[in-house]
Amino acid sequence: MRPWPPLSRPYRLTVPHPAAQPHLHPARQLLTITAHPAPPAATVLTVRGEVDMLTSTFLRDRLLPHLHDTVPQVIVDLTDVDFFTAGGLTVLVNARQAAMAAGITLCLVASTRPVLLPLRITGLDGMFDISPDITHALLRAGCGPDG
Repeated sequence: MRPWPPLSRPYRLTVPHPAAQPHLHPARQLLTITAHPAPPAATVLTVRGEVDMLTSTFLRDRLLPHLHDTVPQVIVDLTDVDFFTAGGLTVLVNARQAAMAAGITLCLVASTRPVLLPLRITGLDGMFDISPDITHALLRAGCGPDG
């Protein structure tokens, strides 16, 4: 019996060294994250693009520092995320743990299938405060017209 697939040639993945192409940063091309304050009680991180194994570290590196700020709420707006995998779920779970340890409330804004489906399938939708839009999230954070 022959092994499948044939082992005549080894598989090789060639990844160019980052120094060889300093102008390219794949995670930044697939994902953008913008942070802005929402006085008096929150910081909003707007995430756009794809959150996967490659870009999840970029999300982690941008999200975690905000969980040590002096604001009591961090809102992660995932409305414009069009691809969301286990890497993103892992970042959110770790961020929730860091937020709880720091006494900060972490709120997600999500209304699209690519984000909500993985959260529901894994049961994580019950662990997070999820708002359907940024307006509701800001009102819940005390950042509405009445303060």
